[in-house]
Amino acid sequence: MRSILISTAVTAALSTALVAATLATPAMAAEPRHQDDGHSDDRRSSFDLQSHRGGRGEWTEESTAAFAHSLELGVSTLELDTHLTRDNQVVVWHDDVMTASKCADTAPAFAGDPAFPYANDRVRNLTLAQIRTMDCGFQQLPGFPNQTAIAGNRIALLQDVFALVNEYDAEKVRLNVETKVEVAGPDGADEMAALTRAVVGEIEGSGLARRTTVQSFDWASLNLTKEIAPDLVLVALSSGDDWLGVGAPGMSPNLGGIDIDSFHGSLAQAAAAQGYDVISPNFASTTPTMIAEAHSLGLPVIPWTVNETVDVTTLMDEGVDGIITDYPTRVRQIMADRGLALPRPYTR
Repeated sequence: MRSILISTAVTAALSTALVAATLATPAMAAEPRHQDDGHSDDRRSSFDLQSHRGGRGEWTEESTAAFAHSLELGVSTLELDTHLTRDNQVVVWHDDVMTASKCADTAPAFAGDPAFPYANDRVRNLTLAQIRTMDCGFQQLPGFPNQTAIAGNRIALLQDVFALVNEYDAEKVRLNVETKVEVAGPDGADEMAALTRAVVGEIEGSGLARRTTVQSFDWASLNLTKEIAPDLVLVALSSGDDWLGVGAPGMSPNLGGIDIDSFHGSLAQAAAAQGYDVISPNFASTTPTMIAEAHSLGLPVIPWTVNETVDVTTLMDEGVDGIITDYPTRVRQIMADRGLALPRPYTR
């Protein structure tokens, strides 16, 4: 059986950063839980090109067609979101609702279904059968004029994406799976736990766990993942100082109940203290200081969602370990122009 590896971007950066971490003060150093496995190449070949929602700037977001195109293009990682249906199926979808601008009703799942029409209803309120009646590629997404619309697209299950990776025999491709928790803290705890447990179960049953990371804006979901699946790589998402609660009194529900000010307002310090493996800040809040601090703590930095060439090149110059982008073709070309080794393309 082929050995299945954790992201080379993660492992290579962890290995490099671990050397720096040994030079840090004991209070600052944080030894990563996942060491380099000896198969990582140098940093030139380990830059992590992550296709955001399968590359929504180029194809209908989170469609199996988008993920297939990303595999054929050649990306390091498929980035995707998950929600739980009423009948506890893990679907690959970003929004809390079946957004009408993305998904059009076609027909009820059964005659006289009182829930019909389904557009703009919550994913959690609908069954998989109801959701899969909807055409989620009927039009080009507003704001993405170059997107190819996949007419007739039906929402995928997480297991469908795993199956696609196996179908392409994409042995070097990783998956970055977000638990999309809508309400952080006690009010959303039950839904958070149900989604997290279901996602972890799907990952562990896929045979691709060593190539899969779990990311979340709800750090309670990361904490639960660490408890039930301690070997999974965890990615701490962040949306800037206001979201972190820098300078705000009390503990943040977004951060699983910790106070960011106890860590000097530092995303990297807080994530390292919780035992996470990677930080993924929004690109506007990513600074050279943040990157250097994260690396000193053994944490790779992979910002989201970076689409403009000037932003991609600036962040590369500042030393980020990867990019999450709606335009994987564009970022791949930038990588080629800079002499970086490119992820392998796959065919069926």
